Amino acid sequence: MSHGERACRLFFYPCLKQVEPKLYSKIRKYVSETNESIGDARRQLVGYLLEKDKVWFETKPRKDHTDVDIFDAVTKGNLSELEKTLKDNDINKLNPSSETLLHVAAANGHATVMEYLISKGAKVDVKDKNGRTPLHRAAEKGHVVEMLLNAKADPNAQDKEKKTPLHTAAVRGHLSIVEVLLAGKARFGIKDMDGCTPMHYAAIKGNIEIVKILLASGKNKNIDDRNIWRKTALHIAAEHGHSDLINVDLRAHPVPTPAMGRDTFHWSSLLQAPVSNLALNTARDGAATASLGTLCQRLSTLTGKKVIPNT
Repeated sequence: MSHGERACRLFFYPCLKQVEPKLYSKIRKYVSETNESIGDARRQLVGYLLEKDKVWFETKPRKDHTDVDIFDAVTKGNLSELEKTLKDNDINKLNPSSETLLHVAAANGHATVMEYLISKGAKVDVKDKNGRTPLHRAAEKGHVVEMLLNAKADPNAQDKEKKTPLHTAAVRGHLSIVEVLLAGKARFGIKDMDGCTPMHYAAIKGNIEIVKILLASGKNKNIDDRNIWRKTALHIAAEHGHSDLINVDLRAHPVPTPAMGRDTFHWSSLLQAPVSNLALNTARDGAATASLGTLCQRLSTLTGKKVIPNT
């Protein structure tokens, strides 16, 4: 048997029959009716259509649609379908994004499906290709977080960017989720790869309520935390013109005194950048004026010099 004929039998024949069964049938019928005088070269070319390689078909790996079906059932929250298809499947099977069934259920907020998967032994802290756990996905979407915490999910698991579920909830502005995570022992001072705490992200969004909760949870300990760009939440609030949030941060700052062990330079440097940033925003946002005045007054007290930003 020539290499060409063998290749046809092994590859072209089965592909044609699967992809174009009607065309295959027509060609086979045509070849069956072909005169015996057909040339050897042509006979070799179409010979693969006359002989069925039963052994190859019996051993051929077939595409298993069960994987697709089972993830589709979870996405739709179809518990009855899941129960049928899960019998011969791994409870911790991964999709192309390295997500488990529990990841998908958490992302879609299907509590009943999640409860079933957890009862069957689904791993609650397995990570996808981005390092996210099911709790990250739940915090991102703003639901079913408490169920995962009750199943002993790690509230401080970090993804590839070093973000915890609390970072994710703060970014998304999910106040109730932030509260649940903090109650579940989530640490408010963890920094991601950019050195940002959850409060930095709340400051970016101007979410006053989340900032208040984080400050109260940390007893104001992390208010001066700086990211890799040496910016605190106060700097960021000023940059984005969140005047109400600046007032919250200022009230959280203790009044600086020599007894606090920090010199005047520390406090003046802390406030100088927000003053400059807020001055730029004042022209665009009239509500920022009051905050700018408060900042200037605080900085004047610290330095002993009257601070009047150039707006």
